[in-house]
Amino acid sequence: MNKLDPQVKALLNQFHANASRQSVPQRVLSAGEKIAAQRQMFTAFFALGMPYESVARVHDIDLPGPAGDIPVRLYVPMARTPLPKSAPTLLYYHGGGFVGGDLDTHDTLLRALANRAQCIVASVGYRLAPEYPYPAAHDDAWSALTWVADQASEIGADPARLAVGGDSAGGLLAAWVAQRAKEHHLALRLQVLHYPNLDATTSSASWRELGTGAYIVSHARMQEWYDAYLPERIARTEPKVSPLVATDLAGLAPALIVTADHDPLHNEGDEYATRLKAANVPVDHTC
Repeated sequence: MNKLDPQVKALLNQFHANASRQSVPQRVLSAGEKIAAQRQMFTAFFALGMPYESVARVHDIDLPGPAGDIPVRLYVPMARTPLPKSAPTLLYYHGGGFVGGDLDTHDTLLRALANRAQCIVASVGYRLAPEYPYPAAHDDAWSALTWVADQASEIGADPARLAVGGDSAGGLLAAWVAQRAKEHHLALRLQVLHYPNLDATTSSASWRELGTGAYIVSHARMQEWYDAYLPERIARTEPKVSPLVATDLAGLAPALIVTADHDPLHNEGDEYATRLKAANVPVDHTC
């Protein structure tokens, strides 16, 4: 394992310093109180260290979903050359362990991503656990993609140049959506997986080695988040909740996978990159 990058080390120091300043509860927190605390943590963490960028336009819309409207935030980049009427578009699913994160936590990240990629980014505010357990987030993720594919002109998207992406739990949703898109003959240009959750059993060596909490997320906490999202009847070895175990990967959209060697999740992303390559899927993988 490599030494920590100085920027990462500074970020971790800031994160743990902020955590140490929080008051220690005088009693055992309920499950709901733990989730509320985690949501505050996500908001504080994603505010650290990222410069704010202007984009040409930000627009919030609601898309029809299986249980009501799904909030989506559109980012139109500061274009180096005028965007075409039908622009390449990335649907992005935020991270947060299925219990936290929202359109605001990832706002700064997705502004930068839109500008760098010179594409429209559609940030999907899927439903969160425990209020909305599985398959709520999955259903919202798929509904958002199919709406954009079918109604692309309404947001200036090119239906022939659609991609999906996400980080952490959002990476799981993006990987699963990409697998389902192949089954439904919905062509995607790319799947962008940033340190993705891909195995709900959390049984990898990197979880055992790095899941102490020193690197943001502990193994025990990740298991709590999965418990909040996945009812007991759901087998955690099913491809829908563990895309890593899917057996037919041939023909999936090309993948950009970014992992980090001090991240408890890295074995999952690294192994998925290897399996995709073995299925002759084009992969650009950086650890």
